[in-house]
Amino acid sequence: MSRVADERDRIRAAMDRILRGTPELSNGALTIVALAVEAGVPRNALTQRHTNLNNEFYDKVRAFGGTPDREQPLRKLGKPSVP
Repeated sequence: MSRVADERDRIRAAMDRILRGTPELSNGALTIVALAVEAGVPRNALTQRHTNLNNEFYDKVRAFGGTPDREQPLRKLGKPSVP
């Protein structure tokens, strides 16, 4: 298995654990930082190599009925979220 495929598999598994509320390695926050820790990958793996998984994570958080942690302070201020 290639390094990229392995990273993608670990990120997806971490995403599932966080969204189920059963994180093993992170604090379970709905953030890319927590997802990276949970997957055991550097943060830039999500912000540079796997941006589609970054977006997928936040889409799933919204579909699950949550607000991504990065959006909460903005919503309190009444500002639109940053994509």
